[in-house]
Amino acid sequence: MNAVTRGVKNTFRNSIRTVGIIAILTVAIALSISMLVARDAVNTKISSVRATTGNTISVSPAGFFGFSGGGTALTTAEIDKISSIAHVTSVRSAFTQRLTSTDTSLTAPTPSGTLGNQFGGGFGGGGGGGGFGGGGTFTPPVRVVGTNSPGTALVGGANGGGTEKLTAGTAFAANSSADVAVIGTNLASTNSLQVGSSFTAWGKTITVVGIYSAQSTFADSEVLMPLATVQTLSGNPHSVDSATVYVDSVDNVSAVQTQIKAQLGTAADVTNVQQQAEEQLAPLNSVKTITTYTLIGTVIGAGIILLLSMLMIVRERRREIGVLKALGAPNASVIRQFIAEATTFTVLGSLFGFIAGILLANPITTTLVNNSSNAATTGGGRFGFGGGSFGGGGGGGGGGFHFGGFRSFGNALTSVHTSVGWSTLAFAFVIALLVAVIGSSVAVATIARVRPAEVLRSE
Repeated sequence: MNAVTRGVKNTFRNSIRTVGIIAILTVAIALSISMLVARDAVNTKISSVRATTGNTISVSPAGFFGFSGGGTALTTAEIDKISSIAHVTSVRSAFTQRLTSTDTSLTAPTPSGTLGNQFGGGFGGGGGGGGFGGGGTFTPPVRVVGTNSPGTALVGGANGGGTEKLTAGTAFAANSSADVAVIGTNLASTNSLQVGSSFTAWGKTITVVGIYSAQSTFADSEVLMPLATVQTLSGNPHSVDSATVYVDSVDNVSAVQTQIKAQLGTAADVTNVQQQAEEQLAPLNSVKTITTYTLIGTVIGAGIILLLSMLMIVRERRREIGVLKALGAPNASVIRQFIAEATTFTVLGSLFGFIAGILLANPITTTLVNNSSNAATTGGGRFGFGGGSFGGGGGGGGGGFHFGGFRSFGNALTSVHTSVGWSTLAFAFVIALLVAVIGSSVAVATIARVRPAEVLRSE
């Protein structure tokens, strides 16, 4: 019988000890696998989020905020220069206007109510509103958003956080200058419009090519038109009052923002949500740290467990080792026997540990992420903000209607899904080998020091 076969059979000489060692190794290796899978899942989620969230920069005329404030509109040429900056993937420009009853045949579906009568005039509304807090009757205007990115506006909003959906027709082309529009369902219903219908704006006939639903009374009362069309018809050629700059990664946002500021100077306010994005990513980074340290700790722990077990086994079999050496067995042969035994323990523990670890990986990951996210949001509220524009907004994307980009961002952080790929299995195999090496190291050194004459004399 060769040394390896003898070592494998020796694994089962003491069934109680064998079961105990394998059970302990199973727990340690299962935890190691779970932490490894969780760490990979969190890493993947962090990379995905950093590439798609918090990577926007908002550009607006200095001092401009919707239909409040002042400022001078930026130009299409100024915004176009931003597209050539390194790491900028796209730029969405917008120009927002309000149509009063003298400018359009449309009737606003939103009733003025007490709030409209109170604030309408102060926010530049038409009709008889008597200024801020005035007592007249305010007729709500129709908000028109000119955009060069209708697809982005209609699918998920500025930060993928909206519920906007095109329910009929099609969106217009990004570079269109046609007299067409995509309108909200509330506006369409109030004015009995459908795809193919028309209305007037600034004295021109506008054809409805699409209807959207945003599940918001305010957003469903808007008109979305080509940027060039709104600029021309409103008498503001090449004007832009907001733009959203998309950067390839949140890591490059600061550098791009600096270049935009250098390009536009004091004519524009340039802001980003990078800091907020990094703060939102903190829970995932915390989970990544926890899983890394736990992974290292469990691997070392499994190795120490096997090491102590093998050391105990070697001491129990000193006489057997002495006899084998006395009969001419070389050190290498005896060492192979005990390495085979340690490897068998590791393989059996790893087999059960892999199965348990894969089954437990998803619930453990979910628990860690949820607990970390809850801890990050406990003890004091945060002022909420969305990824889009407020009142036509200089602060946001301007090109449409967007709601709470970071609300959906927060939800995305907790939706971490685990998967076990070949790279994970390969790394797990390396972990198992490492455990076997650690567990065998002291046993090998002890066997090498055993002298047959001393062992047999002591017996």
